[in-house]
Amino acid sequence: MSIEMETDLITSEAVNQVAVGAQSNDHSAHLAGVSTNRFFTDAATFVQVQLLVTEYYKLDVLSNFWDVYNIEAEALGQKVVYHPGGIPDTDRTRPLIGTPSDLDRLSPPNPYRSGRMPWVLQINKNYLEMAGKLERVYFTAPFSLAVNIRGYENLVTDMFERPRFAHRLFRFLCDDVLGPYLETMREEVDIPDLLMDGRDAWASPPMINLDMMDEYIVAYTERLRNNLGGNLITRGNWGDAKSRDPERFFSQKCRCSPGSLSALDPDLCEVGPERVKKYARQHNLSVAAGIDATLLKDGPIEAIVQRIKRYIDKMARDGRCMIHLNQIAAETPPEHVHAAVAACHTFGRLPIPENIDDVQFDIPRSPRFSEFVREKMGTAGV
Repeated sequence: MSIEMETDLITSEAVNQVAVGAQSNDHSAHLAGVSTNRFFTDAATFVQVQLLVTEYYKLDVLSNFWDVYNIEAEALGQKVVYHPGGIPDTDRTRPLIGTPSDLDRLSPPNPYRSGRMPWVLQINKNYLEMAGKLERVYFTAPFSLAVNIRGYENLVTDMFERPRFAHRLFRFLCDDVLGPYLETMREEVDIPDLLMDGRDAWASPPMINLDMMDEYIVAYTERLRNNLGGNLITRGNWGDAKSRDPERFFSQKCRCSPGSLSALDPDLCEVGPERVKKYARQHNLSVAAGIDATLLKDGPIEAIVQRIKRYIDKMARDGRCMIHLNQIAAETPPEHVHAAVAACHTFGRLPIPENIDDVQFDIPRSPRFSEFVREKMGTAGV
């Protein structure tokens, strides 16, 4: 696929509505009929496909999410398995740090040469050239990176039995691995205050407890933020409903992502949007509401629409809420995604009526992705 095109991306500034974004990567490759090996290694293909997918689904936020959890680990030397038709994943049967002494043999990666770090640098440049903007870039948060090179059970054992080693590992990851890499990403696109968005799914109850959250997740996010001069967040934590103290967990997540509270299904649904919004109001926070990936994949459409309608009704009336479609599986029917986006744009138009049930919603009829691309090619004169 090679298409020269101008994107017609919707922005939340252009329309007074609740914004919707999505985590789509292997789904994007599947839609475009591109092998995932090519998608996750060829920067031009990745960006062209993601821009088309963003426009096809009428997302308000650029889809530029790569297989974020692998990049730094792979650059350090951790083996990553490239699954045909799926997302690459760390080989957790062979952790890079098998014993604590292995840390002494590691060298910091070179952002210009190590693994796919150069691929990410090129992706960022391509977005600037093709879309005219780059709002954020992604990285693996320190805890999840530590899990991917040490192994979850080993790392938790370290925290309890070898805390000095665990802290030495985290300092190495923050100061010698992530810090230089993130600085290079900013320098290469000449955006000194570019938002660095770290993802940390491993830092989720019950895989951690809230004391561990304070000592290893919040503390090292703040260390990294201080090192980078601000505008750095980590998020993507699950487990609110299993934390035993959701409000304490909310406060910890907000220290990692100041000004906003991310709450993702299935925890958001279980804890309840009312409880999440109550905390957000009390602490002057915006909310990012994540929609269940399984619901998006399996449907039915009516259930997807009702979930989004409920979240908008309970959390978005003040305009301080966005909808995020959690990791969209490759085989998710496109009509499910179109319906989710249309529901957000329909029910999320501000001001939201007092009785949201009065809002008329029609399930959209959308072309196949291949038809959409052919039309784009014709419009672009390709």
